[in-house]
Amino acid sequence: MDRRFHDHPAVTLGAAIADYFGCDRECRRSRPRLGSCDMKPRQYRYVGPDEIRKRVTAEPHRTPVKSLGDLRAWLAAAEPNPRRRDYVPATFIVDLSRQLWIADRRSEHVACAAGEDVLSAGELVFCQSGSVIEIIEATNQSTGFCPEPESWDVVATVLEETGIPHPNGFTTAFQFRRCDACGSTNLIKDEVFECSVCGAQLSRAWNYASAE
Repeated sequence: MDRRFHDHPAVTLGAAIADYFGCDRECRRSRPRLGSCDMKPRQYRYVGPDEIRKRVTAEPHRTPVKSLGDLRAWLAAAEPNPRRRDYVPATFIVDLSRQLWIADRRSEHVACAAGEDVLSAGELVFCQSGSVIEIIEATNQSTGFCPEPESWDVVATVLEETGIPHPNGFTTAFQFRRCDACGSTNLIKDEVFECSVCGAQLSRAWNYASAE
C-alpha cells in the first residue's frame, strides 16, 4: 500500500518516529490546528509512480465509514472469525469532503482514494471485543501521498463525528521529504535531513506540491 521509499541506513518503518507528539515541533508551531478559525487542512495529491495509479484506480475496492455500524459490517467481512478481530489493520484515507474510506491493508492508498486528492492517509488498526470497537493504532504511513503528522487533526475530527474511539494522535508518525536533487522520497529519522540516495541535504519543511 504505497510503501515504496528509499531506506536510509538509520531509518526503518518500525522505528521511524516514536509518536505524534515527537514529530516536527517547529512544523507544528508554524501551522494552526483545525480549531483555529483560519485553519484550512492541507490537501495532498498523489506523488507515487503513475503506473500504480493507472493500475489500481480503475475499480477501487474501498468502503465508506460514516458510523460504527459501517465499521462493524466491514470488520465482519474482512475478518469472519470474531476471535481474530483483536488486531485488524486497514488502509485509510480521508477525502476532500472529510469522508473516511477504508480498505484491506494490502490496498494502495491511491486506490482507496479512487485517484483523488486526500486530507490524510495511512493505516488504522481496529480491535473488536464483543460489541466494543476501537482504533488501537494509527499512522500516516503512505508514501503515495506523504501526508504530514499534522493531518491527524482532520482524522480525529472525522473519527469523533463517526463515534469511533481512537488514540489522541498518530501512534507512529512519519516525516516524509522529497529530495530536490534526485527526486527520491525519504523518511526522516533522528532529525537527520540527508537524502539516502544521493546524500543531498533535505528540506526542513514538508516539500511536496500540495493540491491547493
